[in-house]
Amino acid sequence: MLQRLLPLAALALVACASDDLRVGRMAEPQKASPTLARAAGERGDWSQSASVWYELGLRGGDGAAAAYVECAMALCEAGSSATAQRLLEHALETSPDQIDLLEGLAEVMLRSGFRRAAEPHLERVLELDPERVATLLALARLRFELGLELGAAPLLERRIALGGGDAETWVLLARARRGVGDCAGAVTAYEHALALGESDAERLLYAATMYFEFPAAERGALDATLAERWIARALELDPTSVDGHFLLGLLHESEQRLDEAGAEYRRALELDLNAIKVLRRIAEFYRRRGDRELALAAGARYVEALRRSGDDVEAGERWLADLARE
Repeated sequence: MLQRLLPLAALALVACASDDLRVGRMAEPQKASPTLARAAGERGDWSQSASVWYELGLRGGDGAAAAYVECAMALCEAGSSATAQRLLEHALETSPDQIDLLEGLAEVMLRSGFRRAAEPHLERVLELDPERVATLLALARLRFELGLELGAAPLLERRIALGGGDAETWVLLARARRGVGDCAGAVTAYEHALALGESDAERLLYAATMYFEFPAAERGALDATLAERWIARALELDPTSVDGHFLLGLLHESEQRLDEAGAEYRRALELDLNAIKVLRRIAEFYRRRGDRELALAAGARYVEALRRSGDDVEAGERWLADLARE
């Protein structure tokens, strides 16, 4: 089928209205080689790289589709994504089911910000090759970006069944399960991700927030001990995480470990003196502990932080007035 790409030799790429970059022809096309194309890319000469890849594509044969895709990627790097799109669309007119071309066009669409337009190309790849694990992950990522988490879950489960269960896949599956209210399933997926080396502090903290989001009966294996382990791991990775210390304070407070909770809230404020949610929480924390002076001081700082941020100052001032009357 790839031999059918040969008619592209007659294709004269023209500049789009918004993009005057053309794919130039080499003076000595017989010298074109992948090594020459990659060397041009490494030194940042993307126009030259595109030209060399284009010559390799024009030769036809088994490497033609891959060469056209590389040409398109070089064009994108050179700021000519419209020409890259046109190149691959012309190639697909000749070989509509060529998987490399379909994936390449999807990538060009993604780089151009046309995520919805990329989706059908990835779907077509999976129709042609349902076990293509890289595309299963790519389409799942895209569906998350499009807000279609429910449609991502079957792709991720299929990828795992095919042996593609890396940490990222399990994290995405956890997010998908969480999105439909399956906290217990999400916890299981997060634990798989951790066992496989998940090391993103923000994702670990996001996982831990399920402890506060779901009632105890729905949390499955997520008890306070597990939530604390996730938060502690996040803080090992990023000791300056305000959210990490704040969440650990919330967790300690929920277990009546009040001295530890206060220490974590204060550490969060040391890292960000204007952290609005921490200021309000610590003011309420001091109020519950009967320390009115500290509560009012934190409350005043909270209102001032609201004022600087442009948030709802009036609501904050009413809250502080209520606090002062107690």
